[in-house]
Amino acid sequence: MTTFLNLLFNSMAGYALARIRFPGNQFWFFIILAALMVPGQITLLPKFLILKSLGWLNSYQGLIIPGAINATFIFMMRQFFINFPRELEEAAALDGLGRFETFFQIVLPLAKPALAAQTIFVFMGSWNEFLMPLVIMSDPEMFTLPLGLNAFKGEYVSYWNYIMAASMIFTLPALAIYVFFNRYFIQGVTFTGGK
Repeated sequence: MTTFLNLLFNSMAGYALARIRFPGNQFWFFIILAALMVPGQITLLPKFLILKSLGWLNSYQGLIIPGAINATFIFMMRQFFINFPRELEEAAALDGLGRFETFFQIVLPLAKPALAAQTIFVFMGSWNEFLMPLVIMSDPEMFTLPLGLNAFKGEYVSYWNYIMAASMIFTLPALAIYVFFNRYFIQGVTFTGGK
């Protein structure tokens, strides 16, 4: 769910910053750049207090909503859409498509390389997240896989056989995502916008 929300919101924000001229466009872009400079550990306590006041501790929405956007990938999508051919959007406008129709029917299908790269990075980041679930989750039944693996380690005894077996299973979905999106990822690295 976090990956899906990131793909939607980051690409919409990146497109708006790259293509739509509105008051405060540069201001919001500089705010996003400033957010890139703040380490995630600094925002950990404020996120915890906000989630506590909303009653979202030890819940799925407490894990999903704070990770629904990412300044790094908003910046990445903005850079991608700056190099995106404007002629395609002008042709869509001549055919009678509005801004949202152009975005969802023309721009997003052609942004597969950037979306694939974002999918790999966001999925890997949320799949391997340890610190935020450690702070938010208190019920062992709600633990994510990294927290569950940590439960096999004790003060005096560590079950390394269970840890290694679970680690193998733990890496399979991430490996499958990478294998599936690999060709799009390579295109995303080399895409120039001049097809």
